[in-house]
Amino acid sequence: MSSHSDSVVDARGRSFIPRERPLRVVSLVPSITELLFALGLGTDEVVGRTKFCVHPAQLVPEVTVVGGTKTVHPDRVRALAPDLVIANIDENMRESIEEIDGWDGGPDVFVTHPLTVDDALLMIRDLGMLLSATDRSGPLLADIAAARAAVTRPSHQSALYLIWRQPYMTVSPETYIHSMLHEAGYRHVIDEDWLDLRFPEGDSARRYPEIGIADIAALQPAHILLSSEPFPFTEKHIDELRQLLRAVAPDWAETVSIRIVDGELYSWYGSRMLTAFREWAGEG
Repeated sequence: MSSHSDSVVDARGRSFIPRERPLRVVSLVPSITELLFALGLGTDEVVGRTKFCVHPAQLVPEVTVVGGTKTVHPDRVRALAPDLVIANIDENMRESIEEIDGWDGGPDVFVTHPLTVDDALLMIRDLGMLLSATDRSGPLLADIAAARAAVTRPSHQSALYLIWRQPYMTVSPETYIHSMLHEAGYRHVIDEDWLDLRFPEGDSARRYPEIGIADIAALQPAHILLSSEPFPFTEKHIDELRQLLRAVAPDWAETVSIRIVDGELYSWYGSRMLTAFREWAGEG
């Protein structure tokens, strides 16, 4: 996404004129719902959300649920009569977005797709412009930049980030999570060379590839990070994974660090970035 002096451009290349407040917004992206409130919108303006939009906890219960990120009910969105719907290419189903986008006299649909930290910062700037909330987006971006600069790691140790179980799934370099792993001080072991051996160019499975136990053992990362979302990994899954790894690489399996990490810090682009960078700066 990019911005011009008089318009904002979304991930599809569509231009939008900044909106006057008050307005009615439906957010289909949990991290963006949180961001909207950080930009100063209230529950009279954020009128619809998904069931996974859980922050800020004191405000979202007042906002109507229109389904899940993958199971949006367009009829519920229509009933809210929004001026603007905010969606994401990865998180929402294309069919639902196209249906809402096709309504005669319906809302504008602004589609996001940040793949890097810098993309996410541009998204915050653009949404601040679109929502006439630059008085809040500017200071937020300054705070994120300061916190990001305070994160210091002496070296990028190798790591594997897992987002799913049965089958195990990880992330590619073409994801926001991969970019945040670098910011947190890790070198993610899934690179383009690894993907090229397993997936042809253009295969959608490249972005969030399945990975087997033998492949994990062959990569031998120093750390395996089990995300708390979208699959809710818990402590019992650490023991389960280590036991599976012992069968193929017993010596390494005893030494590799396996732990649960807060998935929101790695995957929620928006105001949650400030929380992530401040936490990682405190660990440095």
